[in-house]
Amino acid sequence: MKTTGMVRRVDGLGRIVIPKEIRKVLKIKENEQVEINVQDDCIVLNRYSDLDEYDISLTNLIECIEDIYNIDFLLTNLNSIVLTSNKYKEYQGVELSPYLNSILDERREVKEHIPAKLSLNKDKEDVKVSYVIKTIIKNGDTVGLLILLSDTNLENNDLKLLDLMNNFLDKYLE
Repeated sequence: MKTTGMVRRVDGLGRIVIPKEIRKVLKIKENEQVEINVQDDCIVLNRYSDLDEYDISLTNLIECIEDIYNIDFLLTNLNSIVLTSNKYKEYQGVELSPYLNSILDERREVKEHIPAKLSLNKDKEDVKVSYVIKTIIKNGDTVGLLILLSDTNLENNDLKLLDLMNNFLDKYLE
């Protein structure tokens, strides 16, 4: 285990402030959830996301939509792309681009009905697609992004698929 040389006092309510330098290095944002574990005689903190613990039903739904409608979905947590349709598997686990981070921070919805360049990751080349990006919010907290991608122009029915996925995620994350 790496030591930082930083020491913090536990207050009367049992709280400890995680130093800003450590939060910055680990990319822990304000109001982000942290999982607390005990390992031997150590307290271990991990970044936590409800979207990191998905099961096969969510994967199957994304694959079925891809097969039937030729539409691709990406699902992110606050830091990386956690689930993709087959065409975008190379992006699974990669860190979000600054563009996607700005959408998360501002809780925006973005629509590009005709193919345009989209930056998914700062280290990979932009993709040219039509897309809709929707911020996923659970109990008032931002938890990730739902991204719909298509090689062709998006139609109203495609947007209905996004609503279907969003409604499914609302129930899935309960």
